[in-house]
Amino acid sequence: MTQELSLPQQKRLIFTAFKKRGLSLAPPALTALINILKHQPNDSTSISSILTNILDEIKERLMEQDIPSLVVSSELLQKVVVDMTRDERDVMDEAMQLLDLKSGMPKLVYEPMKKRFTLDKNNGGRYFGDVDDKVDMLLQRYVLIHQRLMRNEAFKPRLTNASSSTEEAVKITPIEGLLGTSGTKILLGMIVQVEEGRYYLEDPSAQVLMDLSEAEVSSEGFITENSICLVEGEMLEGVLKVQTIGQPIYESRTEAIDAIGLQNSDIFGAIPTLSELAKLNEQEIKHGPEGDFIILSDVHLDDIRVLENLTKLLEGFQDYDPLPVFVLMGDFASKYPSAHLPNANSIITGFFDDLASIICKFPKIAKEGRFILVPSQNDPGLGSILPRPPIPNFFTSGLRSKVKHVHLASNPCRLRYFSKELVIGRVNVLSQLRRNCILPLLTMDSDQDDSPKKDKNDATNPLVNHAIKTMLDQGHLCPVPLSSLPIYWQNDHIMRLYPPPDAIILGDKSSERYYETYKSDCDVMNPGSFCADGGFLVFRPIDFEYKGAPMKSEVEFSQIE
Repeated sequence: MTQELSLPQQKRLIFTAFKKRGLSLAPPALTALINILKHQPNDSTSISSILTNILDEIKERLMEQDIPSLVVSSELLQKVVVDMTRDERDVMDEAMQLLDLKSGMPKLVYEPMKKRFTLDKNNGGRYFGDVDDKVDMLLQRYVLIHQRLMRNEAFKPRLTNASSSTEEAVKITPIEGLLGTSGTKILLGMIVQVEEGRYYLEDPSAQVLMDLSEAEVSSEGFITENSICLVEGEMLEGVLKVQTIGQPIYESRTEAIDAIGLQNSDIFGAIPTLSELAKLNEQEIKHGPEGDFIILSDVHLDDIRVLENLTKLLEGFQDYDPLPVFVLMGDFASKYPSAHLPNANSIITGFFDDLASIICKFPKIAKEGRFILVPSQNDPGLGSILPRPPIPNFFTSGLRSKVKHVHLASNPCRLRYFSKELVIGRVNVLSQLRRNCILPLLTMDSDQDDSPKKDKNDATNPLVNHAIKTMLDQGHLCPVPLSSLPIYWQNDHIMRLYPPPDAIILGDKSSERYYETYKSDCDVMNPGSFCADGGFLVFRPIDFEYKGAPMKSEVEFSQIE
């Protein structure tokens, strides 16, 4: 029978173990360690084994962080013990993080004068801004595209004449520099409509009237008002005679993050250092492939067929371990009651109570499953301006009381899954871009390098490919006039797609379901309409690994039979 150790014997064993490693314990750390050992078998063999594991981890952390002190603090001891006692469920809980309008998502800001990026973390709490917010919104859209173009090889100035390339760097002329010049110039600017039917090109220096009558579109994508375009043309009698016009050049996520810097590009604040990124990648390789997302759009809770299909869907996933994350996007009703009806609020509340009742049929899902609800512009709440605030708590109190993990997100919102960044939005992007397009589309050649690449055999509507290219080249979810799609000026950064995310999940009612990969860099998908045919999307952000590195995501379209 093993003899239990007294408190002095425990302390002696602890001091001896630390001394052999060349370490000493601060008094608060000693007290904390003794409290930890109270919950373990009290014999010399067990305690020695526990101390060895703890000391190995402490020593490794001190070496990684290059900490000169040999005194172990209680803070370091607690971090080590917490990390060592984490199970797989803890890892999966920490792997997912949601940012949206309500949580005050940090804003990436580029300062042209200082040529640096900063992350504004004190940006939240206000919906309605002032004129300065509108000016800053449009300026940031421009400078974020301008700075990435200046890093592109085609626009980099040649430092010497001995360059191996015989081509000269492309020079972007500011609009104010057009005055008194002749010949063809290349400009970068935002298309604005100052007068009805008359389009101007605008940059931070000035604006100029454009003649688009003979303009040729040089790249795929929609040319709309408020989009930022590369324009080639000549000044004739005070008007810019446009010869060609096209989208700005895309910059990959890796290139963008390298330029921005890790701390400024990680809006989630989850990856402060390269060592933390390495640890996250290790967890991603080990646990990432276990995570599935079930994506549904147009979940009409007032439709009996939708409720029946939801029941079948949850029944099919009730035995999964771990459970998938369920992302439900609006409209959450095919028709909402008039606000003038005395019982309108109770009817709407009843829709979400019905959802709670369905989920509660499956106790494991109700207790452990995660549900993210993303509203459409038609769902109840504060107007139809984007970013759309979450569904008010008033309507979902019953749902939240019965289902443990319900996240009421804004539209759009961002989700971190390990190191992957997902943008989730319920916006009819295709119809908005088509309605506001001011020039004919260039015929898209599927063999061109800048066309979205498919991983499926069936063809996608070419208009969808144009829409994907427009979003990612513009670095914005829907770059159309504010008169067509109003946006909260000071929250426009929630709509931005720079740096490009790893995936965009778009509930777009104006297009069919699809899955595309743009430039082998960003996955873009649309689950289709759940209310129409019971169709939904199964998305695995991390499918498998190749030589130790996480590889392609996996997307599967499914349907309730």
